[in-house]
Amino acid sequence: MRRHVLVGAVALGLAGSGFLPRAAAAQRFQGMIRFTIHDEDGKTTEVTQFAAPGRSSFMAMEQGKAGGGMIVDSSAGTMTFVNGEDKSYTVLNLAMMQGMMQGMAGMMKNMPHDQNDAAGEGARGGPKGTLTATGRSEVVAGIRCQVYAYDGTDEGKHETGEVCLAKGAGMMVGGETPQVMPGLMGQRMRETMQQRLAEWGPLGGMLAQGYGILKGTNYENGKLKGSMEVTAFQPGAPPASAFQPPAGYKAKSMSQMMGGPH
Repeated sequence: MRRHVLVGAVALGLAGSGFLPRAAAAQRFQGMIRFTIHDEDGKTTEVTQFAAPGRSSFMAMEQGKAGGGMIVDSSAGTMTFVNGEDKSYTVLNLAMMQGMMQGMAGMMKNMPHDQNDAAGEGARGGPKGTLTATGRSEVVAGIRCQVYAYDGTDEGKHETGEVCLAKGAGMMVGGETPQVMPGLMGQRMRETMQQRLAEWGPLGGMLAQGYGILKGTNYENGKLKGSMEVTAFQPGAPPASAFQPPAGYKAKSMSQMMGGPH
């Protein structure tokens, strides 16, 4: 199982490709989820996500370093980037960002594509594998989950691992994560996630049916590549402070954030 299966919420959330599917039968998660990621280099990162109708926040902190993240408020039409290194935040206009994305999408349509690359992608396809119930269960963050073993291949690499799944709780419960993005950005992200769920086969199917990941490990060709574990899962309306920059942080303009003059 690739690391993006286990911690894709982090990778996609930070890279602007957040796990944002909207499965037909799924209820959008509202509440708080916190999880810890261990990568192959021994780094540990703690991630906290809050979600409410039209709002979300995503904060990550690597052990020994200042944290950061982003806050999305669809009703206000803003996205706020938080930088823990200099204790600052920058508010961006979502309508402007969507306009930029539309312009980029138009440019991409007119760009020539390498037919060989496209053929290669089609030939490779996504990950192939099986998900098998082990009959074991664990209690993670106070929630009992069932352990499943994964065995498959992806881009020629043998990938194995385990995930502990629970109905209605955990990361990507119902095939989505607590991130909110409106308009074209949200549409692109949902399309990306739907593709990922299809590629993940049985695991993607269970996530779309309302299961969530509470714990997981990933091995590539027998070598441990990473693990994650949910440490807190609290459904319910988060406090308003969860969608505001931390107290004492100072506002920065976009040009200041990029290192230019005010």
